[in-house]
Order: sequence, then C-alpha cells, then structure tokens
Amino acid sequence: MAIARREFLRLAGLVAGGAAISACSPIYRELSGLPRTITGWQPIAASDFRVLSRLSYGPAIEEREQVINMGWKAWVEYQLAPEEIEDEGVRWRLRSYDSLELDADALALREQEEVSLDLQRGALLRRVYSRRQLYERMVEFWTDHFNISILKGDCWFLKGIDDRQVIRQYALGNFRDLLWASAHSPAMLVYLDNQANQGQAPNENYARELMELHTLGVEGGYTQQDVMELARCFTGWTVKDHFWKGEFRFNGDIHDQGSKVVLGQRIEPAGQHEAELVLEQLALHPATARHLSRKLLRKFVTEEDRPELVESAAQTFLRTRGSIRATLGHLLEAGLQDPGAKVKRPVDFIAGGI
Repeated sequence: MAIARREFLRLAGLVAGGAAISACSPIYRELSGLPRTITGWQPIAASDFRVLSRLSYGPAIEEREQVINMGWKAWVEYQLAPEEIEDEGVRWRLRSYDSLELDADALALREQEEVSLDLQRGALLRRVYSRRQLYERMVEFWTDHFNISILKGDCWFLKGIDDRQVIRQYALGNFRDLLWASAHSPAMLVYLDNQANQGQAPNENYARELMELHTLGVEGGYTQQDVMELARCFTGWTVKDHFWKGEFRFNGDIHDQGSKVVLGQRIEPAGQHEAELVLEQLALHPATARHLSRKLLRKFVTEEDRPELVESAAQTFLRTRGSIRATLGHLLEAGLQDPGAKVKRPVDFIAGGI
C-alpha cells in the first residue's frame, strides 16, 4: 500500500486532530472500551516497556497498566487472542469510512482518491486506537509480506477487499488459509499480472513471487524450472472484468492443459486444482517455515542472526500445521527474554505520539 511522505503526514495530522477533539468527549471513552478511570502514570520496568514498544504502536496508559499488573508474558497471551478483546472504539471511529466494507462492484464506482485515502486512514486509525495492538502489528507484517501497491491497475479498489478478506481475516490464523486466500485474491492476481497468464504465453510474475517471497524464500531450494512450471499451473487464474467485477475466476480456455513438475512433484492435468496442489505443498514446506520464522524474528525480536531461535520457531510452525499464533507465541516467549536491537519505522513514532 504505497503512500507518499506528504500524504502520510497529512493523514497523521487528521488522526491527531481527531484525538484532540475526542479527548473532550465522554462518549468516546464509553465507546472506546478504555478504563473509566486511569490510575496514573505508573513506573514500568525497562524490559516490560521494551516488550510493549515492540508489540504495540506506542504504549498507551492502558497497555502499561496491563503489563504492570499481569506481566508481559500474560499480556502477550492476551494479545494473541484478539477475538476476545473488545474494540468497539475503533469500529466507532471507522464508521465514516464506509468504503472499507463495500464489495468490488460498489468500490469501482467510487472516486479512486476517496477509496485509497479511506484505506490509508483506516490503517492509521487502527494503529493508534485499537486495543488489539499485536494483531494490528501482524496485519502490518502480512501487508508487507504479501505486498500489493494500490498504484497498479485496479488494485486501488481491490486492495481494500484483500485487506479485509485476506490479511485481516487470517493475520493470526493458519498460514495455509492465509496463503490460499492470497493466491485467490483478485488484488494479488492483478498486481502480479496473473490475470494475463495464459497457456500460450505464461507470465511468471506471481509464480516467482510466491516462491521467492511468500513461501520458500530466495534460498528455499527451488529452481527457475520450478518457477516456469508453476506459472503454467497458474494459467487461467484471472479476474472478472464485467459482471461481478473484481472477483476471482478460473478460465479453463486459457489454461495450459499439459502435465507439469513442480519441486519434484508431478502435476497431472486438473485445471484450477493443479496450482492448489502446489499451494498445499508450499504452505507446509520446511523452507517456508524457516523463511517465515526468520522474518518474524526480525520484525519483533531482533535484526541479529539467531539460527537456533529460527529453527525452534520453524519446528513449532510445522508441528502445529502452520499456526501463526503458535509460531509467533513461541518466538516471542523465547526471543523477548533477551531481545536484540531494533529500528523503528516513522509510522511507529507518528502513531505512538498521537
């Protein structure tokens, strides 16, 4: 989701202005779910503050009090179950941005700038006000991992649906489900040109990104031949352009009907099912487990190399059949005992200062 520096600062200003107004409003505190009384700025241990700084967008008083009272490990467990955390205040704040809930047909009729800004404003508001701070961090993580630019083709209105139905739905769920949803996402197919992937002229963009960035990693053991064969599997995976505009469609007429071999597995002609067989294999591949564990380590714990921690997290991923919640929980419990250096993004300072 690309955003210019000047536009980012303008959005931050809008959020900051809203914060100042809401601070004077009793209804906001009632709707936000924040405690009715604040006990004050209690001192917090440096190690606890560091955990909050890593896993939130700037520790608010409520988060500080929670960690002081329950300890950071219990707070992490609490945050790992976002479905149990009431967050009505964020829903109330997002009520003006109705485009965040529309389907592709309706969004395509809106102004591009309005739809794009609503998506960006919504993301910033959630980072500032959500009580599900670790969940929002994971939304950010997967948004980066399954990167889609709103500047590419119809992605300006398709990305919001991807955000809602792919990233936000599975951010702390099962990686296989997340990968599956992403592969069938019209925004992803358009962004990586798979809607133009035809049997007579295969387009390798999505197949390459799927292996190199989304699953195995650049050192994951695949070859150029694997990329070419996987691209053939994905021929015919496209997006509706007229009725039900912006929905996934498999077009068998432009699918390569021949057999393929991907990562040593022979794929017999089976239409849409061919690529889905490979998705199942990639989702639980040991190289995928290590690649994701390494990225999670760098996001939340340290940018230093910790091969033993990566390996233990990868084993948790494989043992739990791709549970994001379990893998992240293991990584945080083991890694945050002795975290290394981390660099913060500008958005962290903006969100944390509002």
